[in-house]
Amino acid sequence: MLKEMRDLELEHVERLRSSVEKAGHRLVSALLETILYDSRKHAVLCQVIIDVEAGAAPVTLDMDMGAAVGLHQGILQHVRVEEPRVREILDHLLADERRHHRLLQRLSNIIDSDTAAYDECLGLIQKYMI
Repeated sequence: MLKEMRDLELEHVERLRSSVEKAGHRLVSALLETILYDSRKHAVLCQVIIDVEAGAAPVTLDMDMGAAVGLHQGILQHVRVEEPRVREILDHLLADERRHHRLLQRLSNIIDSDTAAYDECLGLIQKYMI
């Protein structure tokens, strides 16, 4: 399932990249770029989980004690606001994908209308806080 998700995210990146270049509108391009960035991020996260599960990436870190302590402290600070479990990460990815779907549907509707207003596009950015 993770490989399929990774591949799907990468396909989205390839398809949307040409749309960004052809959009011809900076606001539309910016919206699409944020989705491209998230899709790349989702693909990387899927690959890391695949690698760890396959044993290709070590579960433990062997490193200098000083560097390990510094890294550990930084991670502890970061973890306070991050979801520590894979299931939670996948839930986040799913929520992101649903948000992207809603955003793209609304953007498509705005583009299809005869008068795509700047305020409508700006409203999308504000609503989805991309």
